[in-house]
Amino acid sequence: MPTVTPSGVCGLKWSPDSQYLASGGNDNRLLVWSQHAPADGGPVLTYEEHVAAVKAIAWSPHQHGLLASGGGTADRCIRFWNTLTGQALRSVDTGSQVCNIAWSIHSNELVSTHGYSQNQILVWRYPSMTQLVKLTGHSYRVLYLAISPDGENIVTGAGDETLRFWNIFTRAKTPKVCFEYQVTDPLF
Repeated sequence: MPTVTPSGVCGLKWSPDSQYLASGGNDNRLLVWSQHAPADGGPVLTYEEHVAAVKAIAWSPHQHGLLASGGGTADRCIRFWNTLTGQALRSVDTGSQVCNIAWSIHSNELVSTHGYSQNQILVWRYPSMTQLVKLTGHSYRVLYLAISPDGENIVTGAGDETLRFWNIFTRAKTPKVCFEYQVTDPLF
């Protein structure tokens, strides 16, 4: 079994068809692995354009082979890759560390969460990468992101010990905080 990265894996995401796994590393590399591994057991694609750790990874549910990745504090970019051709498609400087990326299941939009120095949540339209919404409220890095099963709401968690629930991909509504919880006591 080959070593993925000697400096550690910090992001993993399966493609919607379960044929590929993308891994991000502290070595600033994004690797794509196939279920049908090559003879050497290594990745089928290696991208080295990020200049900081790659934690945020998301496969598009709308376009087969489209992969988005986000870099850390020194990088600040969301990058898009065509994994069918191996080509880099574009890069957008977000102005801060990219902690998470997730695609809407209903539209060609994605949400990204950020750390230093903005601590915000951004909603983008792809492929123009027009920023649709900027959500603020967390006072520390927005480290965690989950989309509800219906695809309309997200929950974000940050180092400020809060969870915020947002209506974000609902039709004809302005995104807003639905609930906020202070996380101070362990659950177990």
